[in-house]
Amino acid sequence: MEISEQRLGNLVVVRPEGRIDNTTSADFQARLLAVLRAESADIVVDLSKVEYISSAGLRALMTAAREKDKDRRLAVTGLNPVVQEIFTISRFHHVVPLLGSLDEARDWGAPTETREAPIAPEPAASTIGVHFWGTRGSLPAPLGEAAVRGKVRQALIAARGRTLASDTAVDDFIDRELAFSVKGTFGGNTSCVQIITGGDEYLLCDLGTGAREFGNRVLAQHGAGRPHCFNIVLSHVHWDHIMGFPFFGPAYIPGNVIRIHGCHPMLREALLRQQSDPCFPVDLRSLGATIEFVELEPGVERRIAGLSVTPIKQFHAGDSYGYRFAGHGKTIVYSTDCEHKGAIDANYPFVRFFRDADLLIFDAMYSLADSISVKEDWGHSSNIVAVELAQLARVKRLVLFHHEPVFDDSMIESVLGETRRFEEVSRDGHAVEVISAYDGLELAV
Repeated sequence: MEISEQRLGNLVVVRPEGRIDNTTSADFQARLLAVLRAESADIVVDLSKVEYISSAGLRALMTAAREKDKDRRLAVTGLNPVVQEIFTISRFHHVVPLLGSLDEARDWGAPTETREAPIAPEPAASTIGVHFWGTRGSLPAPLGEAAVRGKVRQALIAARGRTLASDTAVDDFIDRELAFSVKGTFGGNTSCVQIITGGDEYLLCDLGTGAREFGNRVLAQHGAGRPHCFNIVLSHVHWDHIMGFPFFGPAYIPGNVIRIHGCHPMLREALLRQQSDPCFPVDLRSLGATIEFVELEPGVERRIAGLSVTPIKQFHAGDSYGYRFAGHGKTIVYSTDCEHKGAIDANYPFVRFFRDADLLIFDAMYSLADSISVKEDWGHSSNIVAVELAQLARVKRLVLFHHEPVFDDSMIESVLGETRRFEEVSRDGHAVEVISAYDGLELAV
């Protein structure tokens, strides 16, 4: 096997030729490590002249990826169909970035500016997307065998006596005749909501188990070779709101930047603790991505991913923070894990904070009766308070969020129906559209 090297701007390109297998992988690894020690630049391994790579060759790549300094990057490019298939089967594209071409490698190796952008003028009004990746509170609540069987049974009973002779007829029956709680599910992942502005940077609220699903989607769409910036806004550091981060795939990929924003001074400490021995085998400090922590202040506006973001302190054990996102002529409020007690009127601070929001994502975990009796001071709110606040604040759409983990799909659906009815009977001139969040829900604001 022949191996050559070439300096290409800010990169060193290593070009092996032939097969990288048990007989040649040691030489390949030694050459990569020698380049790492001799050069300070990022490294791209051009495999365009490699006809095959074995597990030994992949291990050599992994050894180099582990040996390099954290602030340096290593990627591969030029994979032929066979080598591409080997990378896919081995899932190796999740641990070593793949670049489409040397031209992409040049862009990848160019210096990037990571300083926070100054506050710029508001862009013209356009649509902001919201994707709910996790909507449960306190702990994950996956569907069990009995729940799935119950849904199948209800669907079969509803279909009794019908002639569903084609796939189209079956689909129409599901779409038109079955309740959401039968044909779907509100999901079981804990809090994670994506706000989509159309810019280059991602923006997430919280890092519950839904963050794993989001990370997997990004990797499936773009692969590991294209670096991204992920902005995370944390309401607080209770476990259900951060437990997805150890399984967030982009955090393991060099070149990615993850900025974690929040008002708690112990953000880094909290994430470090949950990824420390003996709780988790991968230490936070060994992740491939660059992890940055940005402390915010309640009432102070910041610019994040192209939006104006303002926090408010909430009533929750250890404190939590809600966030008002404004931009593109739209306003979205994310307010979870807050207990609202006492009189609620036009002077209540949260009415001002929610004022005229296009979308309010609100913790409605408990019934009003539970929230003021057996679960008082547990730090959560109810659907009744959600509607009253939304009406006072003239909110356009209210999303019930942070669902009680003991509630099954039919119970959450019942709460939604009851909440809509309460909105009707309590309405005083301003109508609020009421929605219940579920894992996978996408809204346009």
